[in-house]
Amino acid sequence: MNHHPPRSGATLVLVAVFTFAGTVEAATTARGPFVGAAAQHDVSPPLRDVVPLEAPARGPNREVPLRAAPQRNSRPASGRSDPIRQVEARPDPAAAPTLAPSVDIEGLSDDDNAATVGFRVVPPDTEGDIGPGHYVQYINSIFAVWNVTRDGSGAPTGVTLAHGFPKPGNAPWAGFGGPCQNNNDGDPIALYDHLADRWLLSQFSIDEGIQCVALSTSGDPTGTYDRWAFGVSPGENNDYPKIGLMPGAYYLSLRDFPSNDGTFASFLALDRAAMLAGNPAATFVKFSLPCLATDCPDGVQPPHLEGPPPAASTPGDFTRAWDVEFEGGTQASDGYRVWRLTPDFATPANSTFVELPYIASAGFDSTMCGFFQRGCIQQPPQGGGERLDPLDELQMYRAQFRHFEGHDALLLSTTVDSTGDNVAGMRWAELRNTGSGWTLHQEGTYAPADGENRWMGSVAMNGEGDVALGYSVASSGTYPSIRYTSRQAGDALGTLPGGEVEVIAGAGSQTSSFNRWGDYSAMSVDPVDDCTFWYTQEYYANTASFDFKTRIAAFPGPSCGGGGCEPTGAEAGNCGDGVDNDCDGFVDCLDSDCSGDPLCAGCTLGEKGDPCVVDGDCCSNRCKGKPGAKTCK
Repeated sequence: MNHHPPRSGATLVLVAVFTFAGTVEAATTARGPFVGAAAQHDVSPPLRDVVPLEAPARGPNREVPLRAAPQRNSRPASGRSDPIRQVEARPDPAAAPTLAPSVDIEGLSDDDNAATVGFRVVPPDTEGDIGPGHYVQYINSIFAVWNVTRDGSGAPTGVTLAHGFPKPGNAPWAGFGGPCQNNNDGDPIALYDHLADRWLLSQFSIDEGIQCVALSTSGDPTGTYDRWAFGVSPGENNDYPKIGLMPGAYYLSLRDFPSNDGTFASFLALDRAAMLAGNPAATFVKFSLPCLATDCPDGVQPPHLEGPPPAASTPGDFTRAWDVEFEGGTQASDGYRVWRLTPDFATPANSTFVELPYIASAGFDSTMCGFFQRGCIQQPPQGGGERLDPLDELQMYRAQFRHFEGHDALLLSTTVDSTGDNVAGMRWAELRNTGSGWTLHQEGTYAPADGENRWMGSVAMNGEGDVALGYSVASSGTYPSIRYTSRQAGDALGTLPGGEVEVIAGAGSQTSSFNRWGDYSAMSVDPVDDCTFWYTQEYYANTASFDFKTRIAAFPGPSCGGGGCEPTGAEAGNCGDGVDNDCDGFVDCLDSDCSGDPLCAGCTLGEKGDPCVVDGDCCSNRCKGKPGAKTCK
């Protein structure tokens, strides 16, 4: 979320094609589809050759301020503990433990901001993603590429900073001209498109309503990029952009300010096929919803695919955790809302936008400190540590989409008041779709009873069905630190029983920095083994103002077992060994290419409660390596 004072100097005026294409197939409050085309395009020189300008004389520190939605309902703490709160970090001693990092390094910092762009900024909006040979971290107002080394199984063993990095956040648009080159506004996104072996980098030029997007022309994030300037919010500011990958589009969510046309939350699809082809006139379709006192979608997340692809026609399902007392609306209980955008780039007027059936959940309170008090999370008071912003009104990035044989999954997380007395915990959920629509498969609130606040989380699921949740931790006695926890697919639903691992213990508090703590962090899954998690988050190494550090950690999921995944079809000869050799989420005897293998003879789908065995077990990979220890779920 960003806003800057008026800029000086020449700026290229961009005129985007942006038209109303038809009517909406959704609630009457939605507007669209609107159709836009890129206002500007070119191909960059190799990013590794972009020479950063010498850092200018130190400028003033900059805050990325929080923009409140037009309508909000403040309320006091409920006094009620979260009904599904997990009060023990490790409630099941028999559960597979959360594993320690195999890679754990310093990421970018405010010192790097000062050296690279000449000023410091809060918050960093820590973002990053992993590819086969690189990790890319992108923060306000710089980014960097690391080279990744791996062992014989493909598991990551280390990273080294690529030559010439870090670079300014607008370096991907150096020589592009116009706002994308001239402005370095932030709210960055770095995504690896594993379906096409490409890297997508994006940040906004907010005063112009432009989303700057760069898509690598190869799998090398230091190489050349196709670059576009999309005028996504004409006459408005395109705040808090979030992007996700799906086969048919890159999906984008925005908060449009100042809501000149009465709409606020926006849902977009960028034409991925055209962008992969380097089409200068790549288009997007956009739908928007208003923010009303009785119904205000905000901080909506687009789906982001990791792992095997679903059908190319799979639409974009945007999600939002919904606290009815806070958000408004007519829902009878708290839960999850899902909006489906189905773009038609050939005939944009045929694009549709519809809200899917509401998904009720256990109750939760998403208004830490009544919402309007931004300073809420306590830090140790030595040195005047300020209270930090929980950003509890927004669902956290990313909403991870994963496709398995037989179902799709969406992983979501949001910060909640776990105790009813303003102690933050992480509500996480897995939605499933077996072909009849999204339902709630499991949810939990991770908030062990130790007095610590856990917030600013990010959740993901790997190909084995393991879940990892990373977050910030702080209290009056604990400096802001970075931790994560995990579960296996066969663990009790709604629990993260693996226990906590601390990436790094903070050694200082943030002071005099507008109470701002990152607007998001990033948990992603390694595309090589589809099992290792990568997490990036901020912390402080000493009590200071505008002096954040970040960390990048990779750790195996509890089911990884140290081996890499084989491609589909590699199960031949191993179909009946009870191991998910191709890591598609199911024991191999359930795979179509194993159906005729004699090793699978007599393999039947286990019923709930049946004991797990290795040979012939078909209930799922949840029984892997644990004969007799668990039952089919």
